[in-house]
Amino acid sequence: MDLSIIQKFNFIDNIKPFATSLLILIISFFLIRFVMILTSKAIEITKFNEQREKTIKSIIDSLFSYFILTFAVLNILSEFGLIRKTTVLTGAGIITLVAGLGAQNLIKDIINGFFILFERQMRVGDFVSINEQYLGTVEEIGLRATAIREWSMKKVYIPNGEIKTLKNYFKERARVILEVVVPFEEDHQLVESTLREVCSYINETYADKLYRIGNISYAEFSLYGIMSLDGKEGGAKYIITGVVNPHSQWLLRNRAYEHILKVFRQKQIRIAYPTIRINQPTSTELNTQSDLLEKIETDDLPKK
Repeated sequence: MDLSIIQKFNFIDNIKPFATSLLILIISFFLIRFVMILTSKAIEITKFNEQREKTIKSIIDSLFSYFILTFAVLNILSEFGLIRKTTVLTGAGIITLVAGLGAQNLIKDIINGFFILFERQMRVGDFVSINEQYLGTVEEIGLRATAIREWSMKKVYIPNGEIKTLKNYFKERARVILEVVVPFEEDHQLVESTLREVCSYINETYADKLYRIGNISYAEFSLYGIMSLDGKEGGAKYIITGVVNPHSQWLLRNRAYEHILKVFRQKQIRIAYPTIRINQPTSTELNTQSDLLEKIETDDLPKK
C-alpha cells in the first residue's frame, strides 16, 4: 500500500477525536440554548413577578447546563482515550441516579408543571377543582406548585406532582344545568310551557353571554322535559340546559332561577319540597286497639 494513503488514514484517525469533540460541543451548546428558550417560554406563561422569574430561570438553566456539560466533557475525554466509554455511561448513570434520588419529588413536580403550562390545562384567573378536594380561583402557576384561592379566601399551594384530576370551569365553554322539581299534582302542560317561556327569556335577555361559534349560538337554553319521577324528591324533575361563556355560568344560573321563581309565583305553580306523610289511626282503629289491650290485661290477671 502506498505510504501517502497510510499517512492519510493516520491523519484521519488523529483528527477524528478533535472533530467528534467539536461536534459534541456544538450539540451541547444547542441543547443548552434550547433548554433556555424552553424555560423562558414557560416562565412567560406563569406570569410571575420579574425577580421571581429570574431566580427560577437561573436555577433551571444552571441545573440543565451542568448536566449537559458534564456529559459532554466525559464524552470528549473518552474520544481522546483518557477514560473508557463504559466510564461515561457509568458516570451518566451515577449522576442521573443521584439527581433522581435527591430531587425525586422536585423533578416530578417540575415535569408535571411543564405539561400543565404547555398544554394550557389552566391559566391564572380560571376557576378549577383539583383532585376533587380543592376548589377555587388559580392565582399562581409555578413549575413546582400551583396556588389557588378558595371561597374562604384561604390560599392553597398544591405541588404539581400531586395534581391527578383537574376540572377547569373556565375552559372555552360551560354547560349550565337547571333542575326544577314540581309536585306531581301540578299541570304538566302548564309547567312545560312556562319553562319554555323562561328559556326564551334567558336566550333573549342574555344573548351576549351565550357561547357562540361565529354569530351562531352553540346551544341555547332549552327544556329537556321530565328527567325523573322519584317520589323522594317530592315531584317531577324538569331539566333545562344551555351552553354559555365560562365566566357567565354562575350569573346566568342565578338569574335563571330568580326568573323561574318569579314566573311560578305569577302562575301559582308550586315548587316541590320534601314531605313526610304521617298516617294517624281512625277512631274505630283506636277503639279496637283499646279493647285488645283490656283483653290482654284481663287475661294476665291471676284467676281466683
